[in-house]
This record gives sequence, structure tokens and C-alpha cells, in this order.
Amino acid sequence: MLVKLQMKGGTSAGLAVGGLAMACAIAALIAFALAFSGPKEALAQDDAECGFTHIGALEDEVGDRREVSGTWTTEDCDSRFREGSDAHTYRVVVEGAGRVRIDLSSSEADSFLYLMTRDGRRIADDDDGGGGLNARIESDLAPGIYLIEVTTVGGRERGPADFRLVVSRVRGCERVSLGDLVPGDGLTTTGTWDINTCGSRFVVEHPAYGYSFNLPQGGRVRIDLTSENGDPVLSLISAAGAVIGANDDGGGGRNSLIERYLTAGTYFIEATTYHERDLQPLFADFTLTVRLVDDEVERGKFLLKIEETYAPDQVIAGEPFQVDYRVGNVGGGDLADAGARFIIYTIGPRVFERTPNLYASEESWQSGVSYHTAARTASSTSTTTDEVTPFSITFNRSGPTWVFVAVIVFDENDEEIGFQGIWRNLTVLSGATFD
Repeated sequence: MLVKLQMKGGTSAGLAVGGLAMACAIAALIAFALAFSGPKEALAQDDAECGFTHIGALEDEVGDRREVSGTWTTEDCDSRFREGSDAHTYRVVVEGAGRVRIDLSSSEADSFLYLMTRDGRRIADDDDGGGGLNARIESDLAPGIYLIEVTTVGGRERGPADFRLVVSRVRGCERVSLGDLVPGDGLTTTGTWDINTCGSRFVVEHPAYGYSFNLPQGGRVRIDLTSENGDPVLSLISAAGAVIGANDDGGGGRNSLIERYLTAGTYFIEATTYHERDLQPLFADFTLTVRLVDDEVERGKFLLKIEETYAPDQVIAGEPFQVDYRVGNVGGGDLADAGARFIIYTIGPRVFERTPNLYASEESWQSGVSYHTAARTASSTSTTTDEVTPFSITFNRSGPTWVFVAVIVFDENDEEIGFQGIWRNLTVLSGATFD
């Protein structure tokens, strides 16, 4: 736009040219000032200084990283999410889809991380996921621009503190193919969980590995995850991303087991541990085994189950009551053939009662036999035995509670080879009730 000024001693055309030159000079000065004003940009906050700092682009290459150090001075901008806490915000460009890890560490403060979209909407946050008081966010991110807020839990009252922020691509988070699952030895792999292992896609604080296998024909599949010093947790996922099954301690001890019939197709497994990174041993080895189960062979084995339980719906605090049950061998084989021992127990809050070790003989615990402790848990074919007796337990606190009756079987090496139980809810009254 050209504005003409008519002034004494000059022509309007001359002033127009001069005004244009001046405007160009001013524009150049503004551009020069912006170029050297620093990398901060405003992020819709009242204070223009509370913007974000560019830390560059995270290239589409595993192992690429961006690192920055800073200080919470107690006079910095406010956190968007934690009132009274200093915060710095950083902008990073993720150039390719993949697993990204964000670590915030400080030896002087309790770190807290927020991951946001480019317009400030929260995606994830974390307090102690990096071990100790350090924070970590780990996520599969699509290409785009992201904001990271680094702040503290304790706020300004804890004084100034230095911090270090690292944003990196993570190695080894891709699912590993185990191949085709066919009858025979099955598929086996081993690994080690440690503090740098990729995070679970369900609970990111837990280190995890991902695997896939292809099932050419439908069949019953058994997945075992075992570890001597870890606490294995299994998840089985369909090709569409739906969770088919999950298990913590079903494999005996702390080991995990999933067994079910699957149709032909591709499946994913996540092998993780119950303990978060800094709450488990420094290293925990594990073994993952996937195999097809022969249904006919399995049907020919013994299978002990608690078939029925009984406990009153309401009991009185401090007064004992009886828990009855029925237990049977519903498998196709006699228990004596396995040379196993077993116990039956009941557990509840501050309550645990169990039988002595029980052993089968040629006259007991054959296939199809069931034993009951009282008529109210009997079936048309069950009978009684001196080995199977009711439990007497007492709850001393009033309120809602529960009892669990289970049977657990061990082989000759004391390895757990069978477990099953039934849960029952009840209410503990503080005193007797009257009509």
C-alpha cells in the first residue's frame, strides 16, 4: 500500500518513493531482529516469554537422539499442569513413525514429564518411569510435531535444580517373528528384561518384548513365559490389535501361561514382567515357549478342579463359620499315575487354611471321582473321604470381603503342574441382625 503525503518543498511522487524505501528498510530490520532473537516461540500463554524451545528433528533412524540440559531456577514459567512448579517446554519434530523414548533426569529434583500435541493437548505424562525419581515417557509416535514439558513434583519450594532431557529413537522395540507354529517342538526364544528394555505397550513402566507367530492351521496353542528372578506377565493379541488373553501367575509360581484354541492366522505376544523397571532385579532372564497342544493327549491326563463352594452370604465379625466345597478329578487319567501331591486351601483377607499334603492311590482320585465336604456341595455322583474336610475360618473386620477355595498340584520335583479355584464374595456384619 502506497500512501502519498503532500508536503511543502517536495512532490508527492518523491515522497512516495522515499516512503517505500523506508518501509523496506524497516521490514529488513524486523526480519534481522527475528532471525537473531533466539529459538523460542509463544504457545498461547499470557507471558510471551513462556513459549517453547526448538530442539530440532528426530530423524527416521533408529538410535537418533536429541539432548538438552537446563535448570529450574524457581523463577521460570509455570507448568501448564502443576501449579507452583517451574517448567520448560521443548518442541521436537518426529520425522518418521516409530518408538520414541523421552527421558528426564535430575539429581536434585523429582522430575515430571508431559508429552503434548503441537497445540498443547496432553498425550501422556510420567513421574518415576525412568527409575528412581527420574521420568520417562515411551510411545509409538506418528510423524509430526510434539511438545514436551519438563517440570517437577515438589515445585518451587524445593529450590533450583539442573535437569537433562533426552529424546531418542529406541532400538529393539519392533516385534520379532518366531515363524510358523506347527506340530513338534514348538517355538522358543529367550531374553532379558532390564531398565533399558522397551516399555510395554499396555503399561509403559514395565519392560517388555514383542513377538509374532503364524498359525497355518487352527489348533490349541499353549504359551509359557518363565523366569527365575522376574515376575512374568503374558498378553496374546490378534492381528487386528485386540487382546485375546492375558495372564500373570497361571504357569506355576510366578510364571505365566495362556492356553486356548486359535484359528489360523498371525498372532502377537507381549512378554513383560509385573515389576516396574526400578522395582525388579537389575537383570531378569526369561524363556518364552509357544507350542501346539495335542487335545487327545491332554484329555487323557488328570485334572483336579474345585467344582463347587459354599459360604454364607453374611457372617458376623469374630464368629467362625464353615466353608464347604466339592473337588474332583475331571480329567481322563488317574492322579496316581502322575505321582503328584496336592493341597486344597482357602484364603481371604488375613485368613489362610489348608489341608496337609494329599497323595492319590489306586483306590482314590481316579478319573471322574469327586469328593464333597457337605450335602450342600454334593453332586449326584460325588462321595466323601476323610482327606476332604470343610474349613472353619473367622473374619474379625466388618464390611464386604471374599474367600477363595483352590487346589494346587505339584509334581515329584515340587514344580507346580496344576491350579484352579473359585472366588466367593460375602459380607461381614459387626453384630447379629434381627427381624
